Amino acid sequence: MEGIVTILEKFVFDGIEERARFDIESVIERGLKLQYTPEGIKDCIRCMDYTTLTSRDTEESVEQFVYALNSKCSRIEERPAAICVFPNYASIVSKGLQGTGIKCAVVAAGFPASQTFFEVKRMECRMAILSGADEVDIVIPVGKMIEGRYEEVFQELCELRNECNGVKLKVILETGELNDLKLIFTASLIAMHAGADFIKTSTGKVAVNATPEAVYVMASAARHYYELYGKKVGIKVAGGVSTTVSALKYRSIVSYILGEEWITPDLFRIGTSKLLDDAIKSLNAL
Repeated sequence: MEGIVTILEKFVFDGIEERARFDIESVIERGLKLQYTPEGIKDCIRCMDYTTLTSRDTEESVEQFVYALNSKCSRIEERPAAICVFPNYASIVSKGLQGTGIKCAVVAAGFPASQTFFEVKRMECRMAILSGADEVDIVIPVGKMIEGRYEEVFQELCELRNECNGVKLKVILETGELNDLKLIFTASLIAMHAGADFIKTSTGKVAVNATPEAVYVMASAARHYYELYGKKVGIKVAGGVSTTVSALKYRSIVSYILGEEWITPDLFRIGTSKLLDDAIKSLNAL
């Protein structure tokens, strides 16, 4: 069986960095106004992971968070794809979302740093799923990625993929910490080969979160992976996406590289705690 390092040699990064700069400046930015339509904004709502991940979260506050979302959704046609919370609140969210079609997503496996014993990561995923999680977001071992220990990263992700059998697995690359577009490309490929359903930019807990360049590179990796293996892997943008304009920019990047067929909740997500109200306001204004 081929090792992940051998598999990575099939993919060529050369030229992507230059194309990213050109396309973002010359094509995507200029075409952003065309995205600012009711349908574009509705896509952003439908593909949203509505999130609360603070140290101030409590059972009561999470219950209110779910209640507030259900109340807002009663006044609009669209529904976010999921609510995302810490794993200890999975049962509360799952219960509050019954009958809505909205999924319960959790962060797990040592979020946000992924710095704990592997057995703890495995158990946290297992307990979250038993508590009602439909989707699990985990963080790639960033330190090992920076050191080039790709086989270890790959094996860990494969084992957590097995632990999360039957639910969507989103692998957070923490792109602002990788701080190198080629390394982001490599991390994307490792996560996809390990069985990730989504590759995700950020935890939202570091200084640099989602950037257009990082999303461009991730989407390019997903395109290459699809062309070679015929499997579609989703893109999740998270960290600092709080306005309709910023959300539409990321929608533009993904659709430009991967096509409009990727703009569905199964293949595109926006993780955010603040975007929904602005999206609803923008939708009403149009």
